[in-house]
Amino acid sequence: MRILITSDLHYNVARSRKPTRALAERVCDIGGDVLIFAGDIAADDPKYFDDVFALFDGFEGHKLAIAGNHDIWTTGGADSLERYRTELAEIFARNGVHYLDAAPFYLGETAFVGNMGWYDFSFRPSALQIPLRFYQEKVAPGAAARLGNFGGLLTVEEDVTDDARAITTRWMDGVRVKLPMSDVAFTSMLAEKLRDHLQQASTRAEQIVAILHHLPFAELVPHSVLPNWEFATAFHGSEMLGEVLLEFEKVSHMFCGHIHREKRCRKGGIECMSIGSGYKEKAVEVLEL
Repeated sequence: MRILITSDLHYNVARSRKPTRALAERVCDIGGDVLIFAGDIAADDPKYFDDVFALFDGFEGHKLAIAGNHDIWTTGGADSLERYRTELAEIFARNGVHYLDAAPFYLGETAFVGNMGWYDFSFRPSALQIPLRFYQEKVAPGAAARLGNFGGLLTVEEDVTDDARAITTRWMDGVRVKLPMSDVAFTSMLAEKLRDHLQQASTRAEQIVAILHHLPFAELVPHSVLPNWEFATAFHGSEMLGEVLLEFEKVSHMFCGHIHREKRCRKGGIECMSIGSGYKEKAVEVLEL
């Protein structure tokens, strides 16, 4: 069985379209039994999902996908949870793509299981000495001071260092994702869904390939000497996701996206890989089982 995995096509972003079209040609030329999109396919406009999936019409195998955080971005305060549960399922279905966030997929003795995952700040970098409340609001102290509408975060001045105040970035999920629960609760919900789907698959399949968008293991988290970039590691994923994966001995491989860098590690019996697609350069991994 030949399995192709790609991620982070970001087809709504102009600079991503030409490299995505080139990737689609390559994928269709390679061919295979299964093609998996590991999240961040487009953003809030359904048109871009239809357009990008059409590029892969020449791939004759099964197509599977999970959501990414950009895929549940909304405008006008719309509900990101409703988009995740219903709107994306409809978009994928009309394009002939199986939505792994809703149910596992089976081919022979292999099961494909996964979902978007999320972040609970378990990967936040302690060296930056930024209090948790800033991560919860998805703004660094310098950004909170600059933007002006996060003044409440800075009322306790003694726990915010001068170095922390020099960090001026923000995570845009804080603007574009509208959830009716905390990030920690959302992560827990998706981890439980992952566990449920893995339990189902374990009873039916001999081998499981897991797909996530966010990272499940700290070994995959990229670190930077630049504080603005290092701040972002808090939003890369969750240890909870990895703990769930390690409960199931039939999981042989795990693929994820999100960080736009290729990284690999082995956890227990699982071969793990972040695909490494970015805005300008797209990547595909080929797995032969």
